Amino acid sequence: MTGLPTEKSYIAQSILDHIALYYGPPGVGKTTFVNDLTSKCLFISSDRGTRHLKVYRKEVGTWEEVRRVVSLLEREKRKSSLMYEMVALDHIDDLSYMAEIYVCTSLGIDSLAEAEFGTGWRLHRKELWATMQRILNLGTGLALIAHETSKTIKIPKRTERIMPDLTKGAWKVLIPKCDIVGYCGFKVVKSQEKRTITTQPSEHIYAKDRTRKNKPESGWELLKGPDFVATFGRPRVNK
Repeated sequence: MTGLPTEKSYIAQSILDHIALYYGPPGVGKTTFVNDLTSKCLFISSDRGTRHLKVYRKEVGTWEEVRRVVSLLEREKRKSSLMYEMVALDHIDDLSYMAEIYVCTSLGIDSLAEAEFGTGWRLHRKELWATMQRILNLGTGLALIAHETSKTIKIPKRTERIMPDLTKGAWKVLIPKCDIVGYCGFKVVKSQEKRTITTQPSEHIYAKDRTRKNKPESGWELLKGPDFVATFGRPRVNK
């Protein structure tokens, strides 16, 4: 363990310095957007849509396969030959369900609720947290891609809000770690329907942004990876 810091840390200035979750409806272009954030993004993918894009992709169908891919990344990191600048979990809601099946199979139960004293839910959260932490330890950027859902929020008044489609347990693990939660959707701009993104929360859309990114006054911008990256200013500084 190193000693206490003697200098203040630098301010995160690149999209690669942040943990981000991007969510929205099918076909809006979430995967294409994330792929355009960097030329070296690895998709750990449950989504067959990546087959139609020119991307670095490892398609997975079980949580065991997810863990195996992460182990391969760690091996490349130890050899100092890791080529990827970002890892994307696409779709994180699907992968979370795979983790749930993995835990249930390990415990010999059909649902997480069957395990006594909340053990099933706790082990599920532990799997998500540990795998996410292993990826962060690689030193790459991390992007999560999710579907959307609509939920009724009763505080301060009853309203419908679009949110990432995550279980309560997955939400507790993933959302607090995210610096950015961006909603990708379709919006009419000057009489034309455009693919857009917003990281500013509103009454009807869940979003989050604790970065120093420059944002448009409207809160919405076109869903274009290079433009999104450019608003973060200077490139990443490795220290």
